[in-house]
Amino acid sequence: MDSVFKVRYSQLSPTAIKDELPKRYDVLEPIQCEFFDSGMNDIYRVKTTNECFYLRFSQTGMHEEKDYEEEIDILLDLLHIELPVVRPVRAKDGTFLWKINAPEGTRYGVLFREVKNEPSEDKKTSFRNLGRNIAKMHQRADEKHYTCSRQPIDLVALTRKPLEQIRPYLKHREKDYEFLVESSERLGKMIEDKLQMKEPYYGFCHGDLHSGNIFFDEMTPIIFDFDCMGYGYRSYDLCVYAWNESYQNSDYLEGKEWRALLEGYEEIRILDMKEVQSLEAFIALRQLWLMGLHADVMERNAGCCWYNDNYFNEQIKIYQNWYQKSIMR
Repeated sequence: MDSVFKVRYSQLSPTAIKDELPKRYDVLEPIQCEFFDSGMNDIYRVKTTNECFYLRFSQTGMHEEKDYEEEIDILLDLLHIELPVVRPVRAKDGTFLWKINAPEGTRYGVLFREVKNEPSEDKKTSFRNLGRNIAKMHQRADEKHYTCSRQPIDLVALTRKPLEQIRPYLKHREKDYEFLVESSERLGKMIEDKLQMKEPYYGFCHGDLHSGNIFFDEMTPIIFDFDCMGYGYRSYDLCVYAWNESYQNSDYLEGKEWRALLEGYEEIRILDMKEVQSLEAFIALRQLWLMGLHADVMERNAGCCWYNDNYFNEQIKIYQNWYQKSIMR
């Protein structure tokens, strides 16, 4: 048989990557390369005698080459003003992007230095610093007018797109789907009535600011994984941290950590009361967005065994809880 069977996703060999690394980068041998994790990207952990790096390879078709170049430009600008974010590693030829011709198409790689995760016990100062740094990132983006060609994190991305993505999996649950459509339209209208799509309420956002993408070196928060970045509502960018922590603590929005984060943010920019009032609505839409993201990941490189009625029972319940909180404001 001469033809090669079509693949939707391939996993790059750690051994082949290890062999290529010293050709591309000024890293000291011996090198250890391990497949570390998979999701929206494939992540490899690269260790040398004295250093540790993480190599991220995109999924084919997730973004375009210019999207990754823009991401690198933004990271370098934030590092230039000494805002703590993940540091990309420049290759010997002066570039940052590594293009791989995989069986399913072009994949883009970027090597990053390890981000230390050694948090201080001083949570109040740490989270105040986090809020301050998020506000500084937003402020810098407004000053420099960052170029970001990725899909905006607007109400289309938070309502219509995830509804389209999950529709095939809810054909047997028409009432649930109708509820998601009607309630998300209501939330979107509430947000449109409150917030204008202009600075400082709307602008460049990281898009995925949860605890898995922010490590603390003592009291210094270091932000990484800008894969979900785009232009969107700043209150959405803020809400993501509370959304994630609320899985473990349903009262997180009333807690000291969240209060410290907002206080730190407002040292740089005072939030409009309407932005604060929109947080629960954005958390609900974040939950809807997650359901759509999971449908997309399942179609790209994951199996379907977990994306079932039990999954939707849990996810819709969480969404409904935040929806009820938002309309009671």
